[in-house]
Amino acid sequence: MKKHLINSAAGIGFASLFMFLTLRNKPMGEIFSLLAEARTGWILSSIVFLSLIFLFRTLRWQLFLNNNHENAPLKHVAYSLLLGTFVNAFTPKLGEVIRCTSLEKSTGISTSKAMGTVISDRIWDLVVLFSGVIIILLFEFEKLGSLVVEAFKTMFSSFGNNITGILIIILIIVSVILSAWYLAKRFGLSEKIRIFWKGVISTARKTFRIKRSQTFALYTLLIWILMILMNYACLRALPSTDNLSLYFAAVALFIGTLGWAIPSPAGIGTSHFFVLQLFILFGLSKESGVAYGLLINGVQVIITLGSGVLMLTAVYIYRIIKPLPESESEQ
Repeated sequence: MKKHLINSAAGIGFASLFMFLTLRNKPMGEIFSLLAEARTGWILSSIVFLSLIFLFRTLRWQLFLNNNHENAPLKHVAYSLLLGTFVNAFTPKLGEVIRCTSLEKSTGISTSKAMGTVISDRIWDLVVLFSGVIIILLFEFEKLGSLVVEAFKTMFSSFGNNITGILIIILIIVSVILSAWYLAKRFGLSEKIRIFWKGVISTARKTFRIKRSQTFALYTLLIWILMILMNYACLRALPSTDNLSLYFAAVALFIGTLGWAIPSPAGIGTSHFFVLQLFILFGLSKESGVAYGLLINGVQVIITLGSGVLMLTAVYIYRIIKPLPESESEQ
């Protein structure tokens, strides 16, 4: 629990820092005016693309599970994935644990095996992400070469200004890890932990041995194409960016997704910062860059939170009105 609290605090810190850097000295009145002009039709299109992305992510995770000889019904996979995504909107990476434990409760698939498939899922996303970034840098090196360098300079300079706080956080993390290890050995849990991680690693090793490789490749391709289309729909939604091309939407996706790699909740702050730098490097309006970043991230966060709340409410109501088994009702 302490570890998750530390991760959450660090994530909120990253989000706050990068959001401050993004919005600093920006005319917020003008930015909100740009957002107010957003076209509803294109926003609805981006929501449709986001829903399809979730569908194919669910199908791909189910495929990973099947690849490890686990037969998980699609509805349980979808529920666990949505729950994990919902939790990730509040605390970075904890959602990955929640989706695995949720799947174990509903299907009996061990958390260690589910976690191994999640790692496999993330590995392939990173392969596509960094491949896309490398290709874009080859085409736009003159403009984008300094973007990543400047972003990391900003991050490390902030570390330098807060070195005492960072050392305290590191000390706390090390203390928690050592305490957890001592307690695990003290109460005989170390062997269970070793078996758990052995199961995770064993499953993750099958990442590059996928039986239905063509289906997997199709799902992955569709996910990233739909993500580009979602970015394009948000560009078209704003009158100040509706002249930008599908190519720019792809560039914005891959560069903006780098912000999601930094552990902030739902990419808040970090993705906005990367998108703003991209607009500046392409000689575009800063205000439009901030407005677009707020729109694309806002659509994802609002739909994720809304879907999560509706799902949890529906499950709660279902459990209340669920009819009792005949044996219990007769009693």
